[in-house]
Amino acid sequence: MFFSIDKTKLQSSLIQLNKVIPTRSTLPIISCVLFDIRKDGIELRATDLEITLSIFVNSEIKETGMIAIPIKTLLDITQELDEGDLSFEITDIGKIIINTHYGKYTIMGKQADEFPAIPTIDQANELLLKSDDLTEMIDNTVYAVSKDEMKPALQGVLLQVKENQLITVATDGHRLVRYIKDQAKGQAFEGQVVMPSKFLSLIRNQLSNIKDLALKISENHVQISFDDTTIYSRIIKQRFPDYESVIPQDNDKKLVVNKNELLSSVKRVSIFSNKSTRQISLSITKDSLTISTEDPENITTGKETIACVYEGEPLLIGYNAQYLKEVLAHQKDDDINVKLKTPVSATIFTHKTKKENIVTLLMPIRIND
Repeated sequence: MFFSIDKTKLQSSLIQLNKVIPTRSTLPIISCVLFDIRKDGIELRATDLEITLSIFVNSEIKETGMIAIPIKTLLDITQELDEGDLSFEITDIGKIIINTHYGKYTIMGKQADEFPAIPTIDQANELLLKSDDLTEMIDNTVYAVSKDEMKPALQGVLLQVKENQLITVATDGHRLVRYIKDQAKGQAFEGQVVMPSKFLSLIRNQLSNIKDLALKISENHVQISFDDTTIYSRIIKQRFPDYESVIPQDNDKKLVVNKNELLSSVKRVSIFSNKSTRQISLSITKDSLTISTEDPENITTGKETIACVYEGEPLLIGYNAQYLKEVLAHQKDDDINVKLKTPVSATIFTHKTKKENIVTLLMPIRIND
């Protein structure tokens, strides 16, 4: 079997495919990229058994066939080669000979029949999306997804489609983001699905030059295609929490503060916080907000005061600095609106325009005496 492929196209495809391949696996075949060599080009495919990424590359084909090639070695050598075509020869026993103007390299491939089959999308519903809307939905939610493998339902983003609204929700138990985007009526699909954050991150990398796209949703999988790339993912079938019930409706203390001033203060003060708890406290009065921290173990303290506008009784409340920084960084307004109640009640950050509504919930932590 013989084929040649442009080095730059191959390298850029391998970089994308490498994002799917797991760093550790007991199944050696998924450390490979499947080369499906056809008359009109080559389909390159990688999978971690949950997500599958397929990229089609035009190339000069002399003989069709399929072979799985270890991605690390292939990516390493392409990064060290100059521009131009690479010639591949695959023997009957799966030895791969790569010819370049520098010389010749050989590696062993694996049989294509060992490689996992491409997911089947049966009886799929189609959700039409604008790439800008999908970008906003991903950027405003995926940061709050849980990384805890013991909580699979929280490792994805809930997508709900209701009449003229798209709703996306993410939570890790410490914070929650609900993003609502108005859309035109007429979608064929109404319902909900929980999509893995890894799938959404892969999509996000592809959206810069795309205008409109279609998300196909079946009982067990979702699929999205653009240009020569197709991404498949299993749906998270675990039940997503009832997020509406945990968003407080009675937070009666209102704080307005400049986002950049508060974020900068939190970044500086948190340097002196305990490295395990990352605890900082906010002391809020009518016109000032004091951010402070103390770490008795390392005898460090930090304290800053900034201006604010506050309606309510003075309040002292503690947060994990890392969570607070991420929440603040994702607020859209220069002056952010915050609703509070007690030192142990969830804090609400709000942003609302005619076409979008974002509510962010952040749980406080008890301040050490």
